[in-house]
Amino acid sequence: MTCTIPSQADCHNPGKLNGRPWRILVVDDDEAIRTTLESYLDFQKGCEVFHASNALEGLSVLERIENIDVVFVDINMPGMNGIEFVRRLKNRDSTMVAAVITGQPSMDIIVQAMRAGASDFLIKPFKFEQFQVSMERMIKERTMLLENEFLTEERKIKKALERMNEKLEKKIREQAVLFSISESLAKTRNTDQLYQVLVMLAARLIDAGQAMLWIKEPDSSRLALVASHGPLEVVHKSIEINGSNHPCARVIRDGIPILADGTAQRGPDPFSGQEAARYSYIMVPFSIRGEILGVLAISGTEGKNSLGEEALFLLHLLAERASLTIENLLLYDSLLINLHATLRALVRTLEAKDPYTRLHSERVTKWALGIAEEMGCPQEKLDTLAFAGHLHDIGKIGIRDQILMKPGRLTEEEYEIIKTHPVIGAEIVGHLGLLTEETAIIRHHHERWDGKGYPDGLTGKDIPELSRILAVADTYDAITSRRPYRDAKQADFARKEIKSNAGTQFDPKVVEAFLSYFSNKE
Repeated sequence: MTCTIPSQADCHNPGKLNGRPWRILVVDDDEAIRTTLESYLDFQKGCEVFHASNALEGLSVLERIENIDVVFVDINMPGMNGIEFVRRLKNRDSTMVAAVITGQPSMDIIVQAMRAGASDFLIKPFKFEQFQVSMERMIKERTMLLENEFLTEERKIKKALERMNEKLEKKIREQAVLFSISESLAKTRNTDQLYQVLVMLAARLIDAGQAMLWIKEPDSSRLALVASHGPLEVVHKSIEINGSNHPCARVIRDGIPILADGTAQRGPDPFSGQEAARYSYIMVPFSIRGEILGVLAISGTEGKNSLGEEALFLLHLLAERASLTIENLLLYDSLLINLHATLRALVRTLEAKDPYTRLHSERVTKWALGIAEEMGCPQEKLDTLAFAGHLHDIGKIGIRDQILMKPGRLTEEEYEIIKTHPVIGAEIVGHLGLLTEETAIIRHHHERWDGKGYPDGLTGKDIPELSRILAVADTYDAITSRRPYRDAKQADFARKEIKSNAGTQFDPKVVEAFLSYFSNKE
């Protein structure tokens, strides 16, 4: 819209409403139009102007500023169009008046706007005279509506009480939701688990048919579906960010939530691809430290009420709280990875001193993981075993090199010193705040099934299962590796030796899995 701001003398003075200025809200994603109209209105005495760049921001202004009188809103905006915005503000306060602005007028658009509650419409480009006439008309309508609204004092009091109760109920709901979110997120231990908890919470809190989470891929060119909760199969598991018109891509590009409440949407659901008479969905950007990481979305199901502002608020709240948890988890993972790398470097340095034990921990971990997989251990236990396996001999840092690298057999006194390394190792990782289970594996990997092991003489199933697995793998590598006082033995000899000690030195079930694992490799 190109025009010249009129002089103050040419401007109309609308007067005041009950001693306060008329409050005008301009909602348009075109900054030039917002600035021009705001400058024009600033010339008019008795006007207080507010503006918003999209409909959701406009709803926020209505929530924050009381008694907005007149609204001018563009029809075509990202996220929510102007007609839906008018419908929502009229549902909020029927005495507010609004004019829609459009650059592509049609009888269908005008009819839709009037049905939504618009009092007037302006066609771009328009002159200030047209804008002035429209504003005067709406101020008169607002005045009449307010006079009717306040005909009875009882109605005003009732409305104030209703608003107070609504705010109180909203605050109570917000606190309950915050508690539920915090309690659920506090139990997560990694990002994959948190992603799944996040979509389950979204579906449960909002009673949505489906909840989904997409996260940017490392190159930031696509979105990948990382979690979904609901009965439907999500067809869009990967979405191009710049080359797609999918709602998720628009949320990433614009940084603006999308609320499709089911009043006008027809055709295939954008997530499952299934045909539906009407569908509704909400998408909010998922950010960490101001950078958009992904999109959290929910969709309605046929027969359920349309999703609205309450659902949008809850989804925003959930995304905000979860982003803090993810940031902490990513930081913890980074610190843990660095710690693991440092400890493994210490172990490699220790093993490098002795050519006979070089890469011992890596081989033991490899054999132990093979046995554990043969026994059907879940991934969580495999991860724990992988960490503990690489560090099982870290306690040898506390043993003198004269003993560790002695070319002959150890004396009884020297052997007693060697037997302290599991305790030293457990103390090292224990002081670093690592998991109790990992510490226990390191401490007990030299215990025996018959109780004659060290350091605590545990028997049978009192020995942690992963320690029992590690003991077999450790022994196998020790037999098949060359030592200063003997040559390496053949693999067949090692397997027979371990089999003969099942039930005394080793857990029989672990030995069975060990033999099965190596027979499958041959």
